[in-house]
Amino acid sequence: MARLREFEIGDALDGVMSVFWRQGYEGASMQDIEAATGLNKQSLYRIFPDKRAMYLAALERYEANEFAKAEEVLAGAGTARSRFETLFGGVIALAAQGDRRGCFLCNAAADQGQEDDEATAAVSAAMQRLEKIFRKALAASPPYDRDRKAREDRAAALLASYLGLRILTKADAPLRVIKSAASAAIKAI
Repeated sequence: MARLREFEIGDALDGVMSVFWRQGYEGASMQDIEAATGLNKQSLYRIFPDKRAMYLAALERYEANEFAKAEEVLAGAGTARSRFETLFGGVIALAAQGDRRGCFLCNAAADQGQEDDEATAAVSAAMQRLEKIFRKALAASPPYDRDRKAREDRAAALLASYLGLRILTKADAPLRVIKSAASAAIKAI
């Protein structure tokens, strides 16, 4: 078989990520992954040594994709409140469209949290990076621009709220509950 090109590997990883995001690690079969990627087992194992490596790579890809989107929104124009409102509004929009996958990182924490120390460490590190993105977004806005402790506390609270919204979405909570939770988090900024 010819070498897979970078975009083909990226496409394959998107398929792998989609399966694990929907089904979790244990629920994902190699047949599911083959169907989602269009690649056979042998081709997949040329890219990834095993299913676990696929899972960890999928978590990494999810983080890169989602955090880039979050950074773009939070670096935009407007107040910190308006930027977080846009970010949280994205979660509401997904829920309104019926996208109930939730956050792949949250799903992974629940799915593999007690089973896989490396996956747990990857999720924990990713959440710390997201909190850092939130702190950076708050850094230029009063009172957070002058008060590091307030900025850290608010970033942690926003992280918990944001991940909570993603979990509510996964749990198929009513849209009004998701909207109310988002509104309360935004008002606290």
